Amino acid sequence: MTRKRFGYLVGVLLVLGVVAYLGLKLYIENDARKRIHLWANQSAKFAGLSYQSLEVGLFTRTIQVGQVSLQIKDTDSPISIDRLILYSFDIENEIPSFMHVQMKGIHIGQGNSFMKGVLPLLAQIGYAEINADVTYAYRYDPVKKDLEIQNILIRVADAGQLQMTAQVNSLDLALVKSVPNNPLMLISLVPAVAISGISLNFEDDSLTRRLIQLGARQSDQTEEQFVSGISLQLNQEIQKQKQPAGIERLQAIENFIKNPGVIEMVVSPRQPIPLMRFVMMENAEQLIDLLNITINYQAIKQKK
Repeated sequence: MTRKRFGYLVGVLLVLGVVAYLGLKLYIENDARKRIHLWANQSAKFAGLSYQSLEVGLFTRTIQVGQVSLQIKDTDSPISIDRLILYSFDIENEIPSFMHVQMKGIHIGQGNSFMKGVLPLLAQIGYAEINADVTYAYRYDPVKKDLEIQNILIRVADAGQLQMTAQVNSLDLALVKSVPNNPLMLISLVPAVAISGISLNFEDDSLTRRLIQLGARQSDQTEEQFVSGISLQLNQEIQKQKQPAGIERLQAIENFIKNPGVIEMVVSPRQPIPLMRFVMMENAEQLIDLLNITINYQAIKQKK
């Protein structure tokens, strides 16, 4: 093969490679746009979605959209999101069997109708708007009707961070989706649902202190007096406890109130507990024992 023909062949291969790459990129981006809008449409609460930029991982298929405007039904102004990342989303089923989504920089301004309802309370604790990050991931078995909430993470600026995992059994998400149109579905839904485990972790970043300050103002006390009053009530309950686990739970709550840090509640029943059992409990202590609830506290180390 002559050098001229070899150069011609290389050129043709390069052109074909570029065309193939651009074609693949176009296909993946069109598929990504479809997935983003399917994600928005799967929730009855979303009325519309628009964005300014879109990026897609050619191999990971992770979708990132920037400067998102998300319109919620029955609200008069959209929520803005700096970046929405769709790691995975089941588009094959009407009830998605898996989903992993992250929303960075969620901004809800004062003009939003939701904010108008909570603005008086937010103003009392020193917030003018809400800026947050939200991540959620789950897997759902439509045959067994088991829902595994792998992660729900809500971080609100200058407030705190809440993280949750859970395992729920016999939960028919198709029935859940139909409840807004047929509330009577709850009657058939609730008895079957069972709880296998829940973990809640809250890391404070001024929210607890703000609520204490609000409570102190409303009761015409100093912060110290207000906290002392709560501590006194908790200690009275501690004195009534007969089990070490009950004492530890209340002490963890008291420590968190005195010095807000990280508090975690873990629900780990020995076997799945149907929700109907909750109704049959005669008192809170029975319910706590049945669910095998533990509460742990950890102080936040001061940054140097």
